[in-house]
Amino acid sequence: MTDLDNPKTYEQLDPSGLRGRLRELPGQCQAAWRQSQAMKVPEDWKQISQVVIGGMGGSAIAGDLAKDLAASQQAVPITVTRDFQLPFSLNSNHLFVACSFSGNTAETLSLFQQARQSEAKVLVLAGKGQLARMAEDEGLPLLWIQTSGEPRSALGYNLLLLLGILARLGLVSTTANDIQSAITGLQEQVARLSEEIPAGDNLAKQLAQEMDGRMPLIYAGGIFSGVARRWKTQLNENAKVWAFCESIPELLHNSVEAFHTDAVEGSDRLALLLLPAAASMELERRYQIVEELLDRQRIPYRRISGPAGPPLAQLLGMVLLGDYVSYYLALIQSIDPSETPLLDLGKKLASRVSTPRLS
Repeated sequence: MTDLDNPKTYEQLDPSGLRGRLRELPGQCQAAWRQSQAMKVPEDWKQISQVVIGGMGGSAIAGDLAKDLAASQQAVPITVTRDFQLPFSLNSNHLFVACSFSGNTAETLSLFQQARQSEAKVLVLAGKGQLARMAEDEGLPLLWIQTSGEPRSALGYNLLLLLGILARLGLVSTTANDIQSAITGLQEQVARLSEEIPAGDNLAKQLAQEMDGRMPLIYAGGIFSGVARRWKTQLNENAKVWAFCESIPELLHNSVEAFHTDAVEGSDRLALLLLPAAASMELERRYQIVEELLDRQRIPYRRISGPAGPPLAQLLGMVLLGDYVSYYLALIQSIDPSETPLLDLGKKLASRVSTPRLS
């Protein structure tokens, strides 16, 4: 097994320095929040009743996290769309947010074009590319995703830009104190999880070692519903392993019936239950039921409680833990976590398919 406490491991297996980008999450969030607060919000954006976020990959997951936070406050309804087509017609009370780190994501460009043909307000979050150019040419509100690295490494920037604008519009209750609490929590989390902290004191290294050779099942509910998806996709992209995520309580109505079967291709399973702090009595009880069913079927599991603090601090702290776990699991397998050859190949293959021309 790869020695996670040996500095040479990181020099050999992480030449691009993804470990440094993990450390940058607190500063990334702070910079994005400041940028969102400096943006001039159009005067006619005060009557928004619903938000639609179009994106793929990490850009869409930022929308999931914003959606979970808004739902916990019973605030504005948020719909996240991962497709070429909008799910319904937009009107003047809708805010459509096109989010793409590369600015060239075909699905997001298609959604953007449809939104522009509607009466909806349109906001663009982009790092570069065609989407940013079109927003500039049309004089649309544009927030730049000013961070480097892989698109998935820009999650914090995407999320804080989103929350910043939604807060400015009075659509979510995210305050400067919430942001500072979250950033402080992230800084403390980095200090506990970074590569120089030995495995004996590092929860992320311990979880990665425990997951080695097992199929991860990520279960979560409440404000951690989108976080579970983030854990799953980071395990896919960084560690290059199969992983599955399910939401609680929904899985009690279907997925648990598969607990009695053997794992796929004979590999062992490990269920990870991500539990928000101060979960409701109903949600806590559903977690307990899931645990009892796992026990009865002798499926190993770990309950991982979110950090104390406001919802945003909990959410970002759990995101960072999952990012580190997937990073260390890649290294255990002697894999460079930043490279994504099959994703790159998929994009090349998709580029050969003719798509509708954007006017």
